[in-house]
Amino acid sequence: MPALEDMRQFAAALPSRRNKGAILLHPALPEQRSYAARLAAAVTARHLDVLARFQEDASLMSRLATFTTDDLLALVAEQADPPLVVVSGIEFLLGVWLSQREPKQVKQELCRKAELWERQPAFVLVTHEDPVLAGYQPERFPGTRVVLHTSQTLALE
Repeated sequence: MPALEDMRQFAAALPSRRNKGAILLHPALPEQRSYAARLAAAVTARHLDVLARFQEDASLMSRLATFTTDDLLALVAEQADPPLVVVSGIEFLLGVWLSQREPKQVKQELCRKAELWERQPAFVLVTHEDPVLAGYQPERFPGTRVVLHTSQTLALE
């Protein structure tokens, strides 16, 4: 069994990696936001709750049906300072995307875009565990960890 990943070290190293995106799978939907906020605090990163952002911004909400993974990454890119963002609250977007396209393609595209993200800020996307996401194998950067499960990480506290 591989050693548990220290998310403090992993997240802190993301801004200096070539591929600066990662997805962290969390088993409990109600606890994702608080976990993401704790992770952000532990690594001195900004926490971007996408659901809260949509609820606060009518112009974003009006684009919900056409909001893409590229739009999500543009939203992440707006968080230019600090160099790391912990993102949560995307399940409603996944629901929209999964209803519009083939689910496996949507999930693999999200993983691929996380793997290929080379811009600032680096990000950790906290989302619900999923076998397709969990099974993603990096293609451009083999050997790097793009998708992790909280069960593979050390406790934050």
